[in-house]
Amino acid sequence: MGFISFIWKSLLKITFIFFLVTLMPGLPPYVQFTEFRVSEPPPLEGLLSVNSLLNNAEQLYSGKVHGPEAFADHKGVLYTGLHGGEIVKFVDGKVVPVAKFGKPCDGFWEETKCGRPLGMKFGPDGLLYVTDAYYGLFKVNVNTGTKTQLVSADELIDGKINKIPNSVDVADDGTVYWTSSSCNFHLNDGLFDLLADGSGRLIRYNPKTKSNEVLIDGLHFPNGVVVSPKEDFVLVAETTKSRIHRYYVEGPKKGSHDIFIDGLPGLPDNLKSDGQGGFLVPLIAVRDKNYPILFQSLGPFPLIRKFIARILALLEMPFEQINNIYPNYYAKRIVHWIGHFISARGLSAQDTVILQLDVDGKIKHSYHNTDGSLSGISEAHWFDGAFYLGSPYNTYVGRVKLSFAEPPKSKQEQKPEPQKEQQSKPQQERQPPLPQQQQKTPSPPQQQQKPPPPQQQQKLSQHQKPSSPQQQQQKPSSPQQQQQQQKPSSPQQQQQQKPPSQQQQQEPSSQQQQQKPPSQQQQQRPPSQQQQQKPPSQQQQEPPSQPPPPPPQRLHQNKP
Repeated sequence: MGFISFIWKSLLKITFIFFLVTLMPGLPPYVQFTEFRVSEPPPLEGLLSVNSLLNNAEQLYSGKVHGPEAFADHKGVLYTGLHGGEIVKFVDGKVVPVAKFGKPCDGFWEETKCGRPLGMKFGPDGLLYVTDAYYGLFKVNVNTGTKTQLVSADELIDGKINKIPNSVDVADDGTVYWTSSSCNFHLNDGLFDLLADGSGRLIRYNPKTKSNEVLIDGLHFPNGVVVSPKEDFVLVAETTKSRIHRYYVEGPKKGSHDIFIDGLPGLPDNLKSDGQGGFLVPLIAVRDKNYPILFQSLGPFPLIRKFIARILALLEMPFEQINNIYPNYYAKRIVHWIGHFISARGLSAQDTVILQLDVDGKIKHSYHNTDGSLSGISEAHWFDGAFYLGSPYNTYVGRVKLSFAEPPKSKQEQKPEPQKEQQSKPQQERQPPLPQQQQKTPSPPQQQQKPPPPQQQQKLSQHQKPSSPQQQQQKPSSPQQQQQQQKPSSPQQQQQQKPPSQQQQQEPSSQQQQQKPPSQQQQQRPPSQQQQQKPPSQQQQEPPSQPPPPPPQRLHQNKP
């Protein structure tokens, strides 16, 4: 009875504290908490199957960079932004400073002072457009290091201050699309924004009028933004809800927006073009039914989210007061750690996944890392024949050399012949069968054909005009084939009924084909089989018609 009484009293105390903290007015944070739900993630099957395409990643400039979250390249040079407010470039294996945001500071825990560059993109004018999480939107001359502020982080846009300028992309006409992840919290308190209601926005900056226009409001931590290849729509990643929105810039749906893809198996971060008309979507945290993300699971429970946010705020308050009265290293680190994303990093799986989407929002490929050489990837930037992988947490630049480019389509692929389509599509849609499967499984024409009686076989041998199964397949309208289809027989019965001599004449096995010289194989086989037995060099010269995107296994084989 004593143990039960102890449990009962403990539950009463916890319940009292919970409702006291949750319902007491005047406690921070002063934001709304309402119910939201996130779509279930798909299983890691098919195109999402786990692979090792990102394994054995190189860790470049290890210890020389901290938090290279995003990349941009111009004239063969790669640029990135770091903790401490610096823009740097990589030249001849060295990290070269280009520009500096904010003021000098002691470390990344003072990023409110020294700045934190996040998204970046080169515009048509050759200038680097950068969003700093604490100072706003800039354009930088990478040759001189000169910075020009376009939008201040303190500027009111539709009555709100944008406290986390995050990502940016630039159209060909100079129009700038950028995201404000939150209007309630700064980046060092970003964890509170994941628990509260969404207040992020997609904004368009007009360089001619120097004005901003809110395109989508109320997003739950909008992150990456990218303009489509035809510039008819803009994509923005809503990280908290694992989905991507599409805003129409041109066409009949101009000015409206919808969901481009929902239920992603993780948290989408920076969006990039893949150079093939599609998009690259890195997942900075991976989720599935067995390993959900905590704050997404708490979406339907606003009181619990409010309780956690208030507990974190109450823990942060005394250290803020100590730092204001007596500034010191330890208080600054604790305040930074409590509300920052880094404190919640261990609550989700540390696997690395990059998705490749087509222009319609369908998944083309997925790239996985399973050996731990990468983690917390926020951007996948294709440069110089490799993936350059950034992260706000890592102290290196990840690089994986592989090729995901599709071969260019020839004129024959655009206007294929009907027979070639029937022969080539099954080879591309399914994986190559194992050798044992090829020996045991009879070909489709042999399954449909019934062995002829001995009298017909003698007549055929006398006239020397036997019809092969492949020739019967090319003439589906013949009466013999219709009778054969009406009386199908199993492959095992066919093999039992046929004598060995007939099986050698009509059903040569794969082993017999290997023993025969190439000249005899070409004479006995119809043209359809001869095309399939061409050497690899000829098969590459005549690619199949309308091939689907190459599977991840092919990409791994093309690794330089």
